[in-house]
Amino acid sequence: MTKMLNVNIDTNGIDQQEARDWTAELANVYADMEIEDVNISGDKISFKAGFSGMDDTAPDDIKMKIDEYISMNEAFQVKNISIK
Repeated sequence: MTKMLNVNIDTNGIDQQEARDWTAELANVYADMEIEDVNISGDKISFKAGFSGMDDTAPDDIKMKIDEYISMNEAFQVKNISIK
């Protein structure tokens, strides 16, 4: 079973389609990462994320991948990332 964590990314503003494309590409770059329930609203991107078949995923595991991807694809400026 895949453990899904809630991810919230606060930005300085982002285009909704650009944010959807960014989250879809995040899942493509990390093939074992599952992303669902994407919601983009104003300055916030939120979604659920986990790794396929892993029931012991920790917030730091997800944050490491997101930080890495943001450094490769700077589509927007991040103010804060929270994962619970």
